[in-house]
Amino acid sequence: MPANVCVIGYGLSAKVFHIPYILLTPGLHLHSILQRNPTPENDAARDHPGVKVHPSLEAVCADPEIRLVIVGTSNAQHYPMTKALLEAGKDVAVEKPFTVKPEEGDELCALAKEKVRLLTVFHNRRFDADFLTLRRLIAANTFGQIVSFETHFDRYKAPGAAKKDSWKTQAVAGNGILFDLGSHLLDQALTLFGLPDRVFASVRDERQNSSEPKAQWGEDGFLDDAFDAMLFYDSGLVVKLVANATSLCERQIRYIVRGTEAGYVKHGLDLQEDQTKAGMAPSDPKFGVETEEHWGVLTTPQGSKKVKSEDGVYIKWFQNLSDALEGKAEIEVKPEQAANVVRLLTLMGQSSREKRVLDVAK
Repeated sequence: MPANVCVIGYGLSAKVFHIPYILLTPGLHLHSILQRNPTPENDAARDHPGVKVHPSLEAVCADPEIRLVIVGTSNAQHYPMTKALLEAGKDVAVEKPFTVKPEEGDELCALAKEKVRLLTVFHNRRFDADFLTLRRLIAANTFGQIVSFETHFDRYKAPGAAKKDSWKTQAVAGNGILFDLGSHLLDQALTLFGLPDRVFASVRDERQNSSEPKAQWGEDGFLDDAFDAMLFYDSGLVVKLVANATSLCERQIRYIVRGTEAGYVKHGLDLQEDQTKAGMAPSDPKFGVETEEHWGVLTTPQGSKKVKSEDGVYIKWFQNLSDALEGKAEIEVKPEQAANVVRLLTLMGQSSREKRVLDVAK
């Protein structure tokens, strides 16, 4: 029988990134949704008749029919909710970032092992079209030795455009672009290259949305909307991570790869999020498929050519989750990997505040 799934929260995360895929995954069944305060404009019970709607975390923990819970709440709630669910005997999948503090992630990893529960994190961008294409090129040794890798998540948001009623715009620990988009960029970099030996970062509030103008990362009232980070490897590899909300460009950079035998430049973000927001079902044949104008360009001494993109397949994260619940596969995103992401994000913030390169403990 399919595993009964409860989704906590009924915002963008649930509607765009989780429910459409749960409904298409044979081994998963949308059993329930936790929504505390439905409104006429946002009502889970109306949108999903026949699906149970729970009013509280306590009700979810006490429901014996629920096997798996997807935690899609504000970042600060990830740790306490996941801890309560694991203690209640539930398997748990958590939105990124895994936790706000590194020690919280370590504690949850240990608790999942103690309770013999599955625990994973929604690092879905391992299944972006551009990232899958890049992994294919690296696996084929297309670049020779990679000497530098640059990954961007750039966009433009007008100053003052932030929604003041959104939890994401609150100047509290765990919010801001470093933990939001940085989670994606860093998880991809660690998946490709492993842990670095040193890090350096500049984390900034370029649009002045912080409630305390003189605050820095890690201090009360600071809300970052831009960062540049460098990962240094003893092999000589340098990885640069960049994200901001003040990038006015005709075409936004996604990747720049420099190797001893080839280089690669990719523009534009994966299409799956925008396609789902526009109402396209993940089962549509065009879903996740990049047209030629979005393909990256590979350059060798012999010349340049466009490289056909792999299809984006967020559904594979859910298929892997279903298979892992049935004991058919290892979980793709291990909680220890997600805990390392939080540990390095925190180290980047510290590096920015102290304005120095920091060693990475291994």
